[in-house]
Amino acid sequence: MIYAENATGPREHFVQYYEEDDFLVREVSGFIGEGLQSGQAAIVVATQAHRQGVEQRMRELGSAFPAGRYIELDAAETLSRFMRDGRPDPQLFAQVIGDVIRQATQNGRLQVRIFGEMVALLWAEGNQEAALHLEDLWNELGEDQPFSLLCAYPMNLFQEGEQSGAFVHVCNAHSGVRPAESFVETATPEQLRLQVALLQQKASTLEAEVAKRKQTEQALRRRERELADFMENAVEGLHKVGADGTILWANKAELDMLGYTPDQYIGHHIAEFHVDRGAIDEILATLQRGEALYSHPARLRCADGSVKHVLVSSNVLIENGEFIHTRCFTHDISDRVRLEQELQGRVEQLAEADRRKNEFLALLGHELRNPLAAIVSAAELMRMRGDDPSYLARMREIVARQSATMARLVDDLLDISRITRGKIEIRSEEVLLGAIVEKAIEMVRPFIQERRHLLTIDLPEEPVSLSGDPARLVQVVSNLLHNAAKYTDPGGNIWLSARSEDGELRISVRDDGIGLVPEFLERVFEPFVQAPGSFERAQGGLGIGLTLVQTLVALHGGSIEASSDGPGRGSEFVVRLPLPVPVSLCPSAQRIAIGTPSEPEAPLMGTGLKM
Repeated sequence: MIYAENATGPREHFVQYYEEDDFLVREVSGFIGEGLQSGQAAIVVATQAHRQGVEQRMRELGSAFPAGRYIELDAAETLSRFMRDGRPDPQLFAQVIGDVIRQATQNGRLQVRIFGEMVALLWAEGNQEAALHLEDLWNELGEDQPFSLLCAYPMNLFQEGEQSGAFVHVCNAHSGVRPAESFVETATPEQLRLQVALLQQKASTLEAEVAKRKQTEQALRRRERELADFMENAVEGLHKVGADGTILWANKAELDMLGYTPDQYIGHHIAEFHVDRGAIDEILATLQRGEALYSHPARLRCADGSVKHVLVSSNVLIENGEFIHTRCFTHDISDRVRLEQELQGRVEQLAEADRRKNEFLALLGHELRNPLAAIVSAAELMRMRGDDPSYLARMREIVARQSATMARLVDDLLDISRITRGKIEIRSEEVLLGAIVEKAIEMVRPFIQERRHLLTIDLPEEPVSLSGDPARLVQVVSNLLHNAAKYTDPGGNIWLSARSEDGELRISVRDDGIGLVPEFLERVFEPFVQAPGSFERAQGGLGIGLTLVQTLVALHGGSIEASSDGPGRGSEFVVRLPLPVPVSLCPSAQRIAIGTPSEPEAPLMGTGLKM
């Protein structure tokens, strides 16, 4: 190897490019070996592999290593001594490298040759700015402490086209440039010109390839941007999950669907967002087996606590047998599920309505047959024994009573029809509470006496007036009393009371009858609904009385509620109606008993009603 004739003089700074390590080792060995043979000092600042290669090569060439004149330093460790925040510190560099040079030259008495590849390490790390700055620091140091410096860069560090400017900068920072081994110095000018021509042809081809590569890269980047935009802004929810179940990425549609921010969703385990742990475990197990999922139902928990019904379709990206990530599509079907549930509920309602209709028709036939049979029998007996006035009177009473029962059934049916068609009307006027109660009791007296119930009435001593339809209010109270009598075993107790509460009139009808189970309380006001066993217990009712009561109370601006402590513990129905003006209702503690027909009648205090 021959450097310039002044290679051993002061302030020389060469750069050696190389393609293979063996070539670099030969060049450095020659450079250092020549210096040692001529009595100069030598410093090698390189990687361990290159230091060992140079030393072995020099031994093979018979070079000696004079004590004190040959110094080896590790390039990475030496760099660390003067690098600060990713840049070489000028003062530290001058101190660290200056001390080594002074030691090798015995304070300037000897010339020194230096091989350094710290700049190559910085360049390989991508810190090109620091590498170029370090080259400048070497040049500045050479002005104070003369030395011959050989730097080395592998050619593969300059393969990118955009590094051409940096390559020129590196060359300009040195006083001599040595090409890599692919360039051979020939003996004749003609051979040199041929070699230059070949290099020019290679350069032209390379430039054309670089131009094509740039076009290809631009097209690839454009397609990548388009694909990224498509995935990020697709209207369908998309996400990726790693082999351990961690969410690696999710698009905007997925985040918007569930209401999470990226930090709340990405980086978390997918199971955190599934309502059913068994479902996500099954999904992950299927994907771990390399199988694909198509429209797998699942439920996801949203940020606001609500639940989304979704269909998950997914498969796995596998490279070299390794699970990389899933490709998941999340389709929101919450609206569809809601509609299906509503439809199913409607179907069940229709089935229940059909069942109730059949029960109602059977009950209607039963209810109408009883009074009709009694009327027909009474008419036949009247025909057969028409000569007995007392007998005829009893038969007429039977006909009148059973006809009244049938009339009430027909009236209830007509009222239900009017309610269904929205045709029922309220004719409001001022009416006394006592008059309403009196007429209601007159309507239910026969039924209560027949079942031997004790009816206790607790009303205010002072007359109470309210605004409403008298006939409909009587219908409300009489239906509640009739319902209590119907579902109370013979000889039971019924209580009717009224008082004021916060500007409202509270009317309560309570009994100690069969009571109500909790699930029936929710349906007691629905049409054609009767308590269990009501068909056998039926006494002139079609399961529409309480429906009428609820509707009529609502039309008066009031409300009604039912309560019960359970089967066999009676029930209570409370009606609340608005009062026109504040009144003071003082319970009278009057008790009126309606027993069997043979019992004496008692007065109802405060109403003028005789029982």
